[in-house]
Amino acid sequence: MAVRRWAAAAIALLLVPLLAACSPAVRTPSSATSGPVHRAPTTTTQAPALSSLSHVFVVVMENLGASQALGTAQIAAVARRYAYTTAWYAASHPSLPNYLALASGSTWGVTSDCTSCIQSGADLGAQLSQAGVSWGAYFENMPSPCYLGPESPDGLYAQKHDPFAYFADIRSDPALCAHLQPFTALPPLLSGPATAVPRFVWVTPNLCDSGHDCSPSAAGAWLERFVSEVTASSAWQHGGLLVVTWDEGGSDAAMDPQTGTIGSSGGGGTVLGIVAAPGAQAGGVLPGPYDHYSVLKTVEEAFGLPLLGAAAAPAVAPLSAFLGSGG
Repeated sequence: MAVRRWAAAAIALLLVPLLAACSPAVRTPSSATSGPVHRAPTTTTQAPALSSLSHVFVVVMENLGASQALGTAQIAAVARRYAYTTAWYAASHPSLPNYLALASGSTWGVTSDCTSCIQSGADLGAQLSQAGVSWGAYFENMPSPCYLGPESPDGLYAQKHDPFAYFADIRSDPALCAHLQPFTALPPLLSGPATAVPRFVWVTPNLCDSGHDCSPSAAGAWLERFVSEVTASSAWQHGGLLVVTWDEGGSDAAMDPQTGTIGSSGGGGTVLGIVAAPGAQAGGVLPGPYDHYSVLKTVEEAFGLPLLGAAAAPAVAPLSAFLGSGG
């Protein structure tokens, strides 16, 4: 019996190192690395959920490609203060189809800056109202709330940069149309409590401040001031998201929303996308690709709305990666 016990113990001692050699090694993370760690910006595992957003602000500027925008000192300063991408594809040319895409998920076949091409399809404004989500669209130099003229008397407001004015349901319903407001109504709200600010805010600067009729530096100066106002607000600081993009660039570069294929024709060119979220690391550069439908998808996912049009396309990414961007 003693011999058997001795033999069993000897066998066990021999098996221990063999089993250890066959078992996978468990490595603990090291605090030191040989180089910088690059996190994949398209993953959202560490980013807050879009549904946690309290407010979403969208600002649309005019007529600068991504490289031109970053070549403008004030715009570049805003981009690097927050996070940005240069792989953002506009939908078409000229202005209007891009605005329609941002606000409804479709260009509706529009290929001009027409002022009488009213659409009967679904749009974000009516969708927000039906879901009980507060919203407001603010336009510099709009003469009065629910103004539906093609341009303002001073020529600084243009309907082609107001996508909500192109939808029959908004135009025909005074309650919906009242969400279209002169820009002067917004700053007093931003300086107050977060609850005073609509949960979705759209802003179109006038034809000078957007860069349409004036220099990029003039547009950049306006953008710097406005971004400072938004990011100083309680509405942004407590779970807000600010998105700045441009309607179209100087090329015809395109992204297919269905496949993500990038082409050199049929689109509205590459534009700059700037996204500011509290707590996100400054200077994050995301590779994309994104497009105008990404904005709509982000807003709809944030507020639990069905996706309209191309916002539901499989290759369209929401902007959730920006919430945790670190470059």
